[in-house]
Amino acid sequence: MRFFYILILAAVIYESIINGVVGFFGTLLVGLGVWAGLALLLFVFNLSTGVTKVFTEVHRMQRGYPPSNPFDSFREQDVNGRIVEGTVTDLEEERRKRRQEQ
Repeated sequence: MRFFYILILAAVIYESIINGVVGFFGTLLVGLGVWAGLALLLFVFNLSTGVTKVFTEVHRMQRGYPPSNPFDSFREQDVNGRIVEGTVTDLEEERRKRRQEQ
């Protein structure tokens, strides 16, 4: 979207050389129409993404979960409230520890 005008400008120059004034205005109108259509599509996509994020956060708050923070995605809450780093553990080792505690 940001540099699409360069393509339109190149097409307008090419068509004006080949077909004159009619090619200039025809290509300019088509190019600007496509550019406006892509801008509208991008706007609708960004709007729907924002609405989806709002609904997701409202749903999380209604269920009682804390708001999501993208920087804390690799942490998890411990039962005691401490924040512990997520790790991969061996299940057999954990089972042995639990048996020894009992």
